Amino acid sequence: MRALFRPLLPLCLLASAVVFTPAYADGYPNKPIRVLVHNTPGSALDVVTRRVGARLAENLGQPVVVDNRAGAGGVIAVDAVAKAAPDGYTLLAGADGPITILPTLSASLPYDPRRDLVPVVSLGETDFLLVAHPKTGFKTVADLVRAAKARPGQYNYASAGNGSPQHFAAELLKQQAGIYVTHIPYRGGPVGLADVVAGQVDVMFIAVGPALAHVQAGRLVALASGGEARHPLLPAVPTLEETYPGLRAGTWFGLFAPAATPPAVLEAMGAEVARVLAEPKVRSDLAAQGIRATGYAQGRFTAFVGQETRKYAALVKSAGIRVE
Repeated sequence: MRALFRPLLPLCLLASAVVFTPAYADGYPNKPIRVLVHNTPGSALDVVTRRVGARLAENLGQPVVVDNRAGAGGVIAVDAVAKAAPDGYTLLAGADGPITILPTLSASLPYDPRRDLVPVVSLGETDFLLVAHPKTGFKTVADLVRAAKARPGQYNYASAGNGSPQHFAAELLKQQAGIYVTHIPYRGGPVGLADVVAGQVDVMFIAVGPALAHVQAGRLVALASGGEARHPLLPAVPTLEETYPGLRAGTWFGLFAPAATPPAVLEAMGAEVARVLAEPKVRSDLAAQGIRATGYAQGRFTAFVGQETRKYAALVKSAGIRVE
């Protein structure tokens, strides 16, 4: 088990006993760590959290308990962590939805991510696929746009909830294409995806990993991917940018802690997670799920989250996107 503070020399120990005994002198962590995930099981965020958490538990010698708290666009989980004790034993596996998108859409959130949370380390990122049920007959984004223009409001799309990155991506596509497609929010991406696979909903933006097997089996049709370049797991699928320059769709993941968590704890956890994400086996396992491991340290990750917040605030204003 890696301790936050290594044992000191006996003389130093004697001096500290006389003068001051610092917090976490017995080593962090010394009990189970709970990581709240604001998405449902099977989502890309859940996949990366469980893969990293399992390896982290081995390295630390303490259980890492993954606790899925989906609902309300991620607000439930984020609020729980924001109000948790700032001791490093309750963390959030979060994505852009409730951290950088919802705060720009709603002034009534029970938390302020800039005030109540602190970024620890980034986990990864993934492109979205725009998928359709085969019954729609859509093969390309152009097919969807033509049909939606001919029959406004007749078609619908699923998302992981109001204010989710899937919701945001679809609204941006609607704006750029000049179409109206009805939004159906769900408690998480995999739940909405199940209804698209079942033919209950027409289309959806979803992370590559959860959709991949359905696309390969013909249960879904991949109309486009949302990255800068075609996705290596689906090289025949064009990007959104090939039809609408500048339009991208995807999400990122990171670890957050309650504000006022001791900096030494944040540094220790961030360094350990980064080590896990640097392991070739972990990176290849995540890549097979369409997830690019990152592991940005706290400073870089904090700057990235700030940049994303400003980006979404500008997009919300220009696109006029609202939470239904």
